[in-house]
Amino acid sequence: FSPDAKDANSLVNDMSRPTLKFDDVIGADDAKVELQFFVDYLKNPKEYANKGLGVPKGVLFYGPPGTGKTLLAKAVAGESDLTFISVAGNQFLDKYVGEGERRMRELFATARKYAPTIVFIDEVDAIAKERKGEHAAPDSVLTALLAEMDGFKVDAKKPVFVLAATNFEIEGNHGRVLDGAFVRRFDRQIYVDLPNKEARIKFMNMKIGKNPIFKLSDDAIENIAIRSTGMSLANLASVFEFSMRIAFRQNKDCVDYAVFEEAFETFNFGEEKKWDEAELRKTAYHEAGHAFLCWHSGEKPSYLTIVARGNHGGYMLHGDNEKIGAYTKKMLLDKIRTALGGRAAELVFFGDEDGLTTGASGDLNTATVIAKNMVCKYGMDKSIGLAVVDDTESREGALAVKIREAVNNVLSDELEQAKEILKLNKNAVNAIVEVLLQKNHLTAEEIDKIFAENTK
Repeated sequence: FSPDAKDANSLVNDMSRPTLKFDDVIGADDAKVELQFFVDYLKNPKEYANKGLGVPKGVLFYGPPGTGKTLLAKAVAGESDLTFISVAGNQFLDKYVGEGERRMRELFATARKYAPTIVFIDEVDAIAKERKGEHAAPDSVLTALLAEMDGFKVDAKKPVFVLAATNFEIEGNHGRVLDGAFVRRFDRQIYVDLPNKEARIKFMNMKIGKNPIFKLSDDAIENIAIRSTGMSLANLASVFEFSMRIAFRQNKDCVDYAVFEEAFETFNFGEEKKWDEAELRKTAYHEAGHAFLCWHSGEKPSYLTIVARGNHGGYMLHGDNEKIGAYTKKMLLDKIRTALGGRAAELVFFGDEDGLTTGASGDLNTATVIAKNMVCKYGMDKSIGLAVVDDTESREGALAVKIREAVNNVLSDELEQAKEILKLNKNAVNAIVEVLLQKNHLTAEEIDKIFAENTK
């Protein structure tokens, strides 16, 4: 495939016939299933036209950044074996009046010339934000785009199919929202979610398989997969690149788990900060408290560290709970008790005065949010009842006072339970603290082994 020189030098920054397939795109399995119909249509437009089926206009991808929306668009073109024209929304923003609209008309004229064609507009929110009258230039460009999408059904057997991608919401009462008329032009709006654990493992194995510099065991990959919940594949790719730079800087000939661990933690939380021994020991007890309460509830912590980075002095990461749907009351109380485990450990091991520190502020916030949701949203407190309480009711008046009392009762009860559990298991907490002070961080297997060996 070779476009005319004039077309290749136009605003189009990517005009090709991609060979990428759905199997090459890791994750986004639900999106790929939904896209299959459109691929079938684009491969057989004459067949569908002869059956009287209307020509689809396009698909809008939305979701968090780095989830593979651009790769999906190229895979649709690759599966369909069609010309793929890619542009970015901000290419249509120009200080000269009428220039953006002219570029939009030029884009679709080029697309019709090579039809059947896929036009992909990345970061389409630059021109398709909800119209409020304050941005005349983007509004006029959007109007031109809508006119093109309405008017390009000239030949049903040689369609121009539009794919667009955004990190914006497509509807809602707050936040960044796309224009309603624009969204309605698309046959489907497909949410492209962050990758699940299986997709993250597949991606990491792919990266390791392509570069022998990476020496990571299956256990290491599993550990990172659990800890990377909520990360996009783009971010994981950045960690891989960062780990190679660290290895080169340290004159190492491979990226082992220690190097990758440093890259992962630094990428997510920042450079390591040095603390004195007394502060480090108190942090170790704080994090050990979280870890033991979590382990005691039946959930295996996946990671534990006392290395200070960013705005934290260390942290405990919960186990692999991506697939949990509805939480029971017991599960929520376990989470509250675990969140309060740091404060409880400091009180048990350092006393009522030295054990009251500011280090538990984030934990208290976490526990309070869970308890308040139990009381106000989940109908789990008899004194408040089953009726859902909205935010205004929970902040003002006599009901707000009653809610605060109910929340405090939950928190106080769980803190006392946490303290009693830790008092009965001082050996286990002391044991893991000593190992933490030596190694700075522990994996799920190490945590489980230490607690199991030191608990009666």
